Amino acid sequence: MSRFGGPKARAWIADTFVRGLTGLPLALASVPMALTGNADRAARTQVRMAARFPGTVDGFTMGGRRPSTTMRRVLGHSMLVAIPATLAFAAVAIQLFTVWSGYLYPVRPDTIAAIGHPFTPDTEVLSGAWGGPTLMGAWAVHSCIAFCMQAICGALLVGLCKVQNAMTRRLAAVA
Repeated sequence: MSRFGGPKARAWIADTFVRGLTGLPLALASVPMALTGNADRAARTQVRMAARFPGTVDGFTMGGRRPSTTMRRVLGHSMLVAIPATLAFAAVAIQLFTVWSGYLYPVRPDTIAAIGHPFTPDTEVLSGAWGGPTLMGAWAVHSCIAFCMQAICGALLVGLCKVQNAMTRRLAAVA
């Protein structure tokens, strides 16, 4: 096992990222599905998606219900779960943005001119950069800030995914 938890930890991080990315589109897609008579399918899809990710309990299955009850439950669930799903989607977007603005800082169009001399000061390109005036200094600062932002967003994402899963567990409960 590696120092950072091995494949299980990496899968947990990746699964949470995917759950944060797909929760909002799934909640939005469930509304028209429920209104067009596919409420059972929408509920099964939401339950199946929640069962794949961290914080779930074994035996997370869909119980039998009357279609009208399922439609109301799916609509209510979709509207309520859209709030944490939107926040989770925003956390994923911030994580993706920090890859560009932090880790890939040297290849950004505004700093790529300094890539040929990373350890010498470049007051023309990096005069106002955090950690500048060298490209390596600016890259180090931007990468550290990106790492901290990703850690915060990751922790927030785990909590939001657990909230979504708890709400979906109520959807899966037998009426």
